[in-house]
Amino acid sequence: MENDISFAEILLRRGTDLLQSDADDDDSETVVDFLARLLATVALTDGPLVVQTEAGGDPTIFEEAARVATGSLADKATVLAAAKQVERAVVFEFDGVGRLSGSRVITAVLRPEDRNDLLEAYVAVGRLRNATLEMTVAPATVRLDAGALGQTLDLLGSATSLSANAIGAAMAHASGTHALEGHDVSEVPAAMVDLCWHGFCLASVRGRNTAFCGVKGRVTLH
Repeated sequence: MENDISFAEILLRRGTDLLQSDADDDDSETVVDFLARLLATVALTDGPLVVQTEAGGDPTIFEEAARVATGSLADKATVLAAAKQVERAVVFEFDGVGRLSGSRVITAVLRPEDRNDLLEAYVAVGRLRNATLEMTVAPATVRLDAGALGQTLDLLGSATSLSANAIGAAMAHASGTHALEGHDVSEVPAAMVDLCWHGFCLASVRGRNTAFCGVKGRVTLH
């Protein structure tokens, strides 16, 4: 896998081509095309789209997010409850691990409304073979209401430090997994849902350190 190739930018270019083609045949659009079109629309209508890559950006974001994701559930919930995103969308790109080794993972975290603590994550997985980009996307998206999660954790108080079930229930109450057209939520691999949650961890870590919110990593499509 060549780290100098940005799959996020390839995906954005693909979306731009789809928008320029004015294709009306939605039946032929794949889930990959849906995500590509969505990100390109955000980039072209709401200004620069932020792309953070593990290889080309500041690795501390990814390192800290990995620690959060693999740490205690209570610590993870606390970090997620503080998640905020100023930008309309941020794309995180990193190497896959385990069954996804050899692939690049793109986790797009979008803010669907004006609230900066309401986030939605999409995941794509890409691999370059013989100069051809092969991509698959999880057939679902996860939405997190970080504000609601924070309120629930406050209500639970000390119970969150005693019961993993209480924390899990709070996270479930503040989130929702939605299937994209043609798929059912029950068919979504758990690993892909976990990648959505990892995207929220990345957004949380980045958002609480304003040093990561500067111009570095921004991409503008023309």
